[in-house]
Amino acid sequence: MRGVPYEAYQVDSERLATAFVEVAEAAVRGGAQALGALVGNCVSLLDVASAVAVLNPPAARIEVAASDPRGLRLERASLTWGEGPGLDCRSSATAISGVPLAHPYARANWPSYTAMARSLGFACVVAVPLRASDRAVGSLSLLSELSGPIGPLRLRLGQHLADATALGVVPRGRA
Repeated sequence: MRGVPYEAYQVDSERLATAFVEVAEAAVRGGAQALGALVGNCVSLLDVASAVAVLNPPAARIEVAASDPRGLRLERASLTWGEGPGLDCRSSATAISGVPLAHPYARANWPSYTAMARSLGFACVVAVPLRASDRAVGSLSLLSELSGPIGPLRLRLGQHLADATALGVVPRGRA
Protein backbone atom coordinates (compact mmCIF):
# COMPACT_ATOMS: atom_id res chain seq x y z
CA MET A 1 0.00 0.00 0.00
CA ARG A 2 1.50 3.23 -1.10
CA GLY A 3 1.71 6.12 1.35
CA VAL A 4 0.78 4.04 4.40
CA PRO A 5 3.65 3.42 6.80
CA TYR A 6 4.27 -0.19 7.69
CA GLU A 7 3.61 -0.96 11.31
CA ALA A 8 4.84 -4.25 12.71
CA TYR A 9 2.02 -4.53 15.20
CA GLN A 10 -0.48 -7.29 15.66
CA VAL A 11 -2.77 -8.16 18.48
CA ASP A 12 -4.30 -11.55 19.09
CA SER A 13 -8.02 -11.45 18.31
CA GLU A 14 -8.88 -13.21 21.57
CA ARG A 15 -6.95 -10.63 23.61
CA LEU A 16 -8.67 -7.86 21.68
CA ALA A 17 -12.16 -9.30 22.21
CA THR A 18 -11.40 -9.85 25.90
CA ALA A 19 -10.30 -6.22 26.28
CA PHE A 20 -13.55 -4.89 24.83
CA VAL A 21 -15.63 -7.22 27.01
CA GLU A 22 -13.67 -6.15 30.12
CA VAL A 23 -14.20 -2.48 29.30
CA ALA A 24 -17.94 -3.04 28.68
CA GLU A 25 -18.41 -5.04 31.89
CA ALA A 26 -16.53 -2.41 33.90
CA ALA A 27 -18.58 0.41 32.37
CA VAL A 28 -21.72 -1.17 33.85
CA ARG A 29 -20.15 -0.85 37.31
CA GLY A 30 -19.27 2.81 36.84
CA GLY A 31 -16.67 5.33 35.76
CA ALA A 32 -13.78 4.40 38.03
CA GLN A 33 -13.96 0.69 37.17
CA ALA A 34 -14.32 1.44 33.44
CA LEU A 35 -11.33 3.78 33.47
CA GLY A 36 -9.29 1.18 35.34
CA ALA A 37 -10.14 -1.48 32.76
CA LEU A 38 -9.33 0.95 29.95
CA VAL A 39 -5.86 1.90 31.20
CA GLY A 40 -4.95 -1.66 32.12
CA ASN A 41 -5.90 -2.97 28.70
CA CYS A 42 -4.11 -0.10 26.93
CA VAL A 43 -0.82 -0.89 28.63
CA SER A 44 -1.03 -4.58 27.79
CA LEU A 45 -2.38 -4.23 24.23
CA LEU A 46 -0.62 -1.07 23.05
CA ASP A 47 2.80 -1.63 24.62
CA VAL A 48 3.06 1.76 26.30
CA ALA A 49 4.76 2.52 29.61
CA SER A 50 1.73 4.23 31.13
CA ALA A 51 -1.90 4.98 30.33
CA VAL A 52 -3.98 7.63 32.07
CA ALA A 53 -7.70 8.23 31.59
CA VAL A 54 -9.70 11.26 32.70
CA LEU A 55 -13.49 11.21 32.63
CA ASN A 56 -15.14 14.64 32.82
CA PRO A 57 -18.78 14.27 31.77
CA PRO A 58 -21.17 17.23 32.06
CA ALA A 59 -22.61 17.78 35.52
CA ALA A 60 -20.38 15.13 37.12
CA ARG A 61 -17.10 15.11 38.97
CA ILE A 62 -13.79 14.40 37.27
CA GLU A 63 -12.51 10.85 37.63
CA VAL A 64 -8.90 9.83 36.97
CA ALA A 65 -7.35 6.39 36.60
CA ALA A 66 -3.82 5.43 35.70
CA SER A 67 -2.01 2.21 35.02
CA ASP A 68 0.84 3.16 37.34
CA PRO A 69 1.82 5.73 40.01
CA ARG A 70 4.00 7.80 37.63
CA GLY A 71 1.13 8.44 35.22
CA LEU A 72 -1.31 9.20 38.05
CA ARG A 73 1.09 11.68 39.64
CA LEU A 74 1.65 13.40 36.29
CA GLU A 75 -2.06 13.67 35.45
CA ARG A 76 -3.03 14.98 38.88
CA ALA A 77 -0.35 17.65 38.56
CA SER A 78 -1.55 18.43 35.03
CA LEU A 79 -5.09 19.00 36.31
CA THR A 80 -3.70 21.39 38.93
CA TRP A 81 -1.62 23.32 36.38
CA GLY A 82 -4.38 23.42 33.77
CA GLU A 83 -2.03 22.27 31.02
CA GLY A 84 -1.09 19.12 29.18
CA PRO A 85 -2.05 17.01 26.21
CA GLY A 86 -5.03 15.44 27.98
CA LEU A 87 -6.55 18.85 28.68
CA ASP A 88 -5.92 20.00 25.10
CA CYS A 89 -7.48 16.79 23.80
CA ARG A 90 -10.57 17.16 26.01
CA SER A 91 -10.95 20.81 25.00
CA SER A 92 -10.62 20.23 21.26
CA ALA A 93 -12.17 16.73 21.11
CA THR A 94 -9.31 15.74 18.79
CA ALA A 95 -6.34 13.46 19.22
CA ILE A 96 -2.87 14.74 20.05
CA SER A 97 -0.85 12.38 17.87
CA GLY A 98 2.54 11.55 19.27
CA VAL A 99 4.40 14.56 20.60
CA PRO A 100 7.99 13.90 21.65
CA LEU A 101 8.47 15.61 25.01
CA ALA A 102 11.83 16.98 23.87
CA HIS A 103 10.13 18.83 21.00
CA PRO A 104 9.81 22.64 21.25
CA TYR A 105 6.00 22.32 20.82
CA ALA A 106 5.72 20.31 24.03
CA ARG A 107 8.03 22.62 25.97
CA ALA A 108 6.19 25.75 24.75
CA ASN A 109 2.62 24.50 25.24
CA TRP A 110 2.97 22.33 28.33
CA PRO A 111 6.11 23.55 30.16
CA SER A 112 5.31 22.14 33.61
CA TYR A 113 3.81 18.93 32.24
CA THR A 114 6.75 18.35 29.91
CA ALA A 115 9.35 18.94 32.60
CA MET A 116 7.65 16.57 35.02
CA ALA A 117 6.94 13.91 32.38
CA ARG A 118 10.58 13.88 31.29
CA SER A 119 11.77 13.72 34.91
CA LEU A 120 9.53 10.65 35.36
CA GLY A 121 11.19 8.94 32.37
CA PHE A 122 8.58 9.56 29.68
CA ALA A 123 9.72 10.63 26.20
CA CYS A 124 6.53 10.82 24.09
CA VAL A 125 2.80 11.30 24.65
CA VAL A 126 -0.37 10.59 22.67
CA ALA A 127 -3.82 11.69 23.83
CA VAL A 128 -7.17 10.62 22.39
CA PRO A 129 -10.62 11.83 23.43
CA LEU A 130 -13.19 9.68 25.20
CA ARG A 131 -16.15 10.44 22.93
CA ALA A 132 -19.85 9.99 23.58
CA SER A 133 -22.56 11.49 21.37
CA ASP A 134 -19.92 13.35 19.33
CA ARG A 135 -18.56 15.14 22.42
CA ALA A 136 -15.36 14.63 24.35
CA VAL A 137 -16.21 13.54 27.88
CA GLY A 138 -12.63 12.78 28.80
CA SER A 139 -9.25 11.80 27.47
CA LEU A 140 -6.85 8.88 27.35
CA SER A 141 -3.14 9.71 27.47
CA LEU A 142 -0.62 7.09 26.40
CA LEU A 143 2.92 7.69 27.61
CA SER A 144 5.99 6.06 26.14
CA GLU A 145 9.57 5.87 27.34
CA LEU A 146 10.62 5.85 23.67
CA SER A 147 10.90 9.11 21.73
CA GLY A 148 8.86 7.97 18.72
CA PRO A 149 5.06 8.03 18.68
CA ILE A 150 2.99 4.87 18.70
CA GLY A 151 1.97 3.69 15.24
CA PRO A 152 -1.37 4.42 13.56
CA LEU A 153 -2.85 0.96 14.25
CA ARG A 154 -2.19 1.22 17.98
CA LEU A 155 -3.47 4.81 17.98
CA ARG A 156 -6.76 3.69 16.36
CA LEU A 157 -7.11 0.80 18.79
CA GLY A 158 -6.57 3.19 21.71
CA GLN A 159 -9.25 5.49 20.27
CA HIS A 160 -11.71 2.61 19.86
CA LEU A 161 -11.15 1.44 23.45
CA ALA A 162 -11.58 5.04 24.68
CA ASP A 163 -14.82 5.43 22.72
CA ALA A 164 -16.19 2.11 23.96
CA THR A 165 -15.44 3.18 27.53
CA ALA A 166 -17.13 6.56 27.12
CA LEU A 167 -20.21 5.09 25.47
CA GLY A 168 -20.59 2.60 28.30
CA VAL A 169 -20.10 5.09 31.12
CA VAL A 170 -21.95 8.19 29.96
CA PRO A 171 -25.70 7.63 29.63
CA ARG A 172 -27.34 8.74 26.38
CA GLY A 173 -28.45 12.32 26.49
CA ARG A 174 -25.92 13.30 29.19
CA ALA A 175 -22.92 13.66 26.90
